[in-house]
Amino acid sequence: MLLINSSADTVGEGTLLQMVLDYPFFRLLDSSLSGLVPREPVEILGDWSTKTRKTYQSEKQRGTGVGPFVEIEDRRWHGTLSCRTTATGIMFLVTTNKVYWAKAPTVALTLSVDVSLHGYAGCASDRATFTAGMGGAGLPGVPVAAPVKLDDVCVPGAIPFSAGRVVTLARTDSAAFVAVVLPSIVLKMGRNHLWRFRDDVASSLPTDIRKLLTRRRSGDFDLNTTMGTS
Repeated sequence: MLLINSSADTVGEGTLLQMVLDYPFFRLLDSSLSGLVPREPVEILGDWSTKTRKTYQSEKQRGTGVGPFVEIEDRRWHGTLSCRTTATGIMFLVTTNKVYWAKAPTVALTLSVDVSLHGYAGCASDRATFTAGMGGAGLPGVPVAAPVKLDDVCVPGAIPFSAGRVVTLARTDSAAFVAVVLPSIVLKMGRNHLWRFRDDVASSLPTDIRKLLTRRRSGDFDLNTTMGTS
């Protein structure tokens, strides 16, 4: 099942994923930002669209122009996150054992958000690919279980939340798209649109959280241990 912001901090209740804030890293991230990041209200709006396309049945056919072909259904939720002050964000793709993360390069009053689910039309396979992006940056696609119909997994919603909070924007039974919106007032912009927390703000953060918010553009880490160094 895939939900768009159906409940502010939950992912996959009753499935392979726990609530996001049950994981020590996300609980620490959320609590660390409390009192440091202004709780500006954030509104989310968007719509689903569906397209079908044909592709080769196997990789061996690539470039031949010869079938057999299969039909792929692409479902995409395109929307925006709007804040009263300029903001950017950091996003996470959470699986049952790994977390991929990236910083959005855009700082604006409105950030674009995309959530995609790709699978065989009519669910000829029991697998689909789930991915997401925000503010001009994207996260890698991960395999997830497909339902009887892809239409059954997409239930959009629009629930306002606050900047500086760890929020689940979309989820399936085995993966979740999580984000934190960050007002630009707590940030310092560097070269190539790479932002970091201001030194006076970052100095109050725990070591792992400070590294995440003051260094690299993207990376990954094991969900049940600590941050990685990608």
